[in-house]
Amino acid sequence: MAPKIIFGTASFGMDLTEFQDVESVRALLSTLRDLNISHLDSGARYPPLNPGRAEQLIGEAKELSSHFLADTKVFTDTRNDGSGDLTRSAVASSANDSLDRLRRAEGTPLEEHIQGSNEQIAQGHWVSNTSPETLEQILRLCEQNGWVKPLCYQGEYSLISRGMETRLLPILRAHGMTFNAFRGLASGFLTGNFVNDRKSGTRFGDENPLGKAVQRIFGAEDLTRATKIFDAEVRAHGLSPVEVAAHWLSHHSELTEEDGLVLGASKRSQIIETVSLIQKGPLPAAVLDLTDNLWTVLKETRGNII
Repeated sequence: MAPKIIFGTASFGMDLTEFQDVESVRALLSTLRDLNISHLDSGARYPPLNPGRAEQLIGEAKELSSHFLADTKVFTDTRNDGSGDLTRSAVASSANDSLDRLRRAEGTPLEEHIQGSNEQIAQGHWVSNTSPETLEQILRLCEQNGWVKPLCYQGEYSLISRGMETRLLPILRAHGMTFNAFRGLASGFLTGNFVNDRKSGTRFGDENPLGKAVQRIFGAEDLTRATKIFDAEVRAHGLSPVEVAAHWLSHHSELTEEDGLVLGASKRSQIIETVSLIQKGPLPAAVLDLTDNLWTVLKETRGNII
C-alpha cells in the first residue's frame, strides 16, 4: 500500500506562489479534500523568508483547515546555529505563537495548550533530521526514564536521497516509528529543468526567492551529471523523471501505508498532477533498473543525507 499524502505548506505566503491570501488557501484546501488529503505539514519558520505567515493563513481559513490534522514545528533561526531555540521557555513561546496563528487555541485555556504542547515535545513525539546516533540516544533515554518514545521521524527521501534506508530506517522499524518523507520530488529538481538549463521561471530560477538556495542544495557536479543522464534514459521510455520519482515513492520505495509523503506545491494544479502520478501503477522493470543505477552512482556522496 502507498504511503499517506501530507500537504506541505512551506509555500503559503511565499512570493511567486499562488497561495498569497486566505481565499487562495481556501481554494487549495477544498482541492485537497477532493483528493482525500487531510493532513497538513507546517512550521513556525514557514515560509522561509516570512516566518509565521503559513500558519497564519491556515488559521485564517479555519472553517476548512479545522478539518485537517496540522503538524507544525518549533521555530529555529537558520541564520545562526539555533542556540537557545530549544530551551524550555523558547519551546513554550514558539508553541504559543503557533497555536495563536493556527487558531487552534480558541476555546481552550492557554495554560492547558502550552502544557500539552510541552508534554508532546518532551516526549519526543516527532523527530526531524536527527542523525541515527542521536536518535538512538533519544530512544535510550526514553527507555531509561520511562518516557514515551518518538512516534514519527521526518526526513529527506527520494530517488536521489536514499540514505535513510541503510541505518536510519531499521532503527525506526525496530521502535515502531513511522517515517514522513519530504523532498520526495527533490524540490522540483527531478523535473529535469535545472539539469537541462531550463531553470528560468522555476523554483531554481535566479528570480525565485529560494532559487539560489536550491541551486546550492542540488548543484553538485556528480548529481547534475548523473541526473541529466537519467533524465534522457527515462524519457526514452516515454516517461518524465518526476513521473518516475512519484511512481517509485508509491510502489517501490521503503515507505509503507503507515508512513507519510509530504508534497508541496506553488499552485493547485501541481498537487493535482502529482497525486495523479502517484496513483498510477508500478514502474516497468527496465525503468526500475534505471532508478537503482542512479542511486548506485550517487550513494557515495549522498548516502549520509537524511
